[in-house]
Amino acid sequence: MQNSTQVKLLKSAMILGICLLICGHLVLAATFASDSIGHQGFILGAALSAFGVVLSLPTKIYLTLVLMEHEEGSDKRFTRSADGQALGSKSRAHLRTATEYDAKRLAELAERTFRDTFAADNSAADMDQHCASQYSEAIQRDEINDPNRLTLLAIIDAQIVGFAQLRWGQTPACVSAKSAAEIQRLYVDKPWHGKGVAQDLMQTALAKLNQRGHDVVWLGVWEHNPRAIAFYRKLGFTDVGEHLFQLGNDPQRDILMAMPLLETA
Repeated sequence: MQNSTQVKLLKSAMILGICLLICGHLVLAATFASDSIGHQGFILGAALSAFGVVLSLPTKIYLTLVLMEHEEGSDKRFTRSADGQALGSKSRAHLRTATEYDAKRLAELAERTFRDTFAADNSAADMDQHCASQYSEAIQRDEINDPNRLTLLAIIDAQIVGFAQLRWGQTPACVSAKSAAEIQRLYVDKPWHGKGVAQDLMQTALAKLNQRGHDVVWLGVWEHNPRAIAFYRKLGFTDVGEHLFQLGNDPQRDILMAMPLLETA
């Protein structure tokens, strides 16, 4: 069966199930409101509701899986969990590409990790303004679907514990490259710090950029974030310049770092 036909049938079945569920509730409401209907009304209402639930809920779940499988097969950027696991080696996280269905959870994690990293050194007003402009569900959905971006998720026990967002198309003048790409964000939830998740995200990100044919990867890191700077320098990144990062009403200095990408098997 063609994917489009299958999706249409699943959607029709789900809508029918919802209609049966609504009808069942209406019959039950009418039965409770009138003594003349009798126990047949309860039986009919319960049966319609039961059939509605059975028809709509499993169908919705299966439809979601079908749509995700279709997206995996049609999007050349997509990294399946097994592929991400093969690229990573230091943690038990499964790495995969984000889909729009992950937007809400990703937005929550992105804001939480950003606040965990920078809230102690910045004003609450600047943090609130920045997070409101960067980490809504709608913004994350748009970034996930952007063809010039790739968002990788680290999953442990069905929870997103870290993510990396890559993008290409805009390169600062201080980065010398034929085809550069940026690691725009890379964050790991606090309980998973020091457990290899960040290394696996970075390793998988670099492998994906290599596969795309980029020859240099670059990133910006706040000058007052020594932990991140040390992490990137250990990987081989070197300072190449700086730029302005506007955090709310506070203009801050980011160090720009870059590293050549080597061909890997």
